[in-house]
Amino acid sequence: MNDTHEPGHLFVLHGRIENLDVDAVIIPTDSDFRVEPHWHPITGDPRQAKPDGWGWELGFGQSRADDAVWFLSVFDDDAVEGEHLGKRVQRTVRAIVMAGLTAAESRAVPRIAIPVLGIGYGGQGAHRGRVLDTLLHALLHSVGQHGVDIVLVTPDRSVFSAAQHRRRSMSDMGATPLPWVLPDDALDEARRLGRLARDGHLALFLGAGVSMAAGLPSWDQLLQMIADRAGVDLEPMKKLGSLDTAELLKHAVEPQVLGEVVAEILGTPTKISLAHGLLAGLGAHEAISTNYDGLVELAVSQTGHRAPSVLPWEPVEVGRPWLLKLHGDLRKPESIVLTRRDFVLFDARSRPAGSLLQATLMTKHLLIVGASLADDNVIRLAMEVDEYLRTNGTEARQGTFIDVSGHAARQQLWTRQFDWFICAGAETKDRVRQMEIFLDVVAAYAATDASWLLDDRFAGLLSRDERRIVERVRDALDEVPSGANGLLAPLESIREALGGRAE
Repeated sequence: MNDTHEPGHLFVLHGRIENLDVDAVIIPTDSDFRVEPHWHPITGDPRQAKPDGWGWELGFGQSRADDAVWFLSVFDDDAVEGEHLGKRVQRTVRAIVMAGLTAAESRAVPRIAIPVLGIGYGGQGAHRGRVLDTLLHALLHSVGQHGVDIVLVTPDRSVFSAAQHRRRSMSDMGATPLPWVLPDDALDEARRLGRLARDGHLALFLGAGVSMAAGLPSWDQLLQMIADRAGVDLEPMKKLGSLDTAELLKHAVEPQVLGEVVAEILGTPTKISLAHGLLAGLGAHEAISTNYDGLVELAVSQTGHRAPSVLPWEPVEVGRPWLLKLHGDLRKPESIVLTRRDFVLFDARSRPAGSLLQATLMTKHLLIVGASLADDNVIRLAMEVDEYLRTNGTEARQGTFIDVSGHAARQQLWTRQFDWFICAGAETKDRVRQMEIFLDVVAAYAATDASWLLDDRFAGLLSRDERRIVERVRDALDEVPSGANGLLAPLESIREALGGRAE
């Protein structure tokens, strides 16, 4: 990589690094090479990973145990802060690139993950706003200079929301060295969707493309894997189509149940795609998926929220999001929908699930990601909704379709029902990357500022006037006793919701 490359992109993700699929990762430590235990699943044994010649003079280095892992000291004799921290981060990214960083085959651009440095044991927990500002500027400079994508990751909701606030303000003021790398119309649509998510009006529909980005097979690849396992030559069946091929494979694997074979092949995936993480950060309470895996649940749980209730096997609970799995769940192999018979009998077996999809189309704006809209049952359900609404004089679009197929003509089939964002790029992986950037902007505008506004650790993100007003509100709410009841209880709830802490 060098300065002649197209600029990379800085993503901000609400989640955890250890389950994210990346090409390199930066882990914080100190000049004595103390690596906190929660990083060990990534780093392995620190004694084996310690870079050669480690010391505070350089401040960063590559693991001896895993070339994809790099360490950065956030505490030498004192906390590494301000410009010193920013420069060290930039030098580390440059060293990673110069060491020969390459992208996984499924990615268009190499990807580096980094946590929010120094706010844990790095001694800067009281200055989170200032640290975020430093990191965002340093990382934006690095993605522009080296043409790599960087994912800034935090499991903390307040840190995530504050980072998104700072990115929005930098972009809106034109202060960022790299604008959002999207056409103006796409940027406007991403902002609109973000506001819908923030207002609780956005629901999600996830197709196979989201999980394929996490390394899971496509439909055709899955059929080939089943055929290989059964010792069947798939070539003569290819003219039959996927559903009829699956029907024949169902008999080929007997006496084993086809769903059990699928569950054994796919196992329990533990690496989420970037799209999973970005979608989880939207905070949508309603989601529908045709995927069998548990990666949506994993991505949501890594934001600190409860994993969604998985319908139809778990009850819906107040305050808990839900996820409807139209085609079954790996944990319930008998539920997996794969064959012609499964699809033909879908309505008879799963009519309430179809009704829930239709109700969601009528009451929410549905963001469709990673889907092809080739499923006859989904097509029928969507067209029934469109016909019902138009018969009664309603012509509003029911959602937005993010298209990475490269076949723009398909938009014409759905132009009345869905807004359409066509991802540009010569190859699928280029179009997937543009989809990820689009979702990152949606997530930036979906985040609210409430969770950190009264937290004085983020004061560095506020203007002078904002800080003055916030301090007055904080002083007033500090008068509310902890555990207040009666008329004062709502004020305590407001303080907690805005990131205030009881004295």
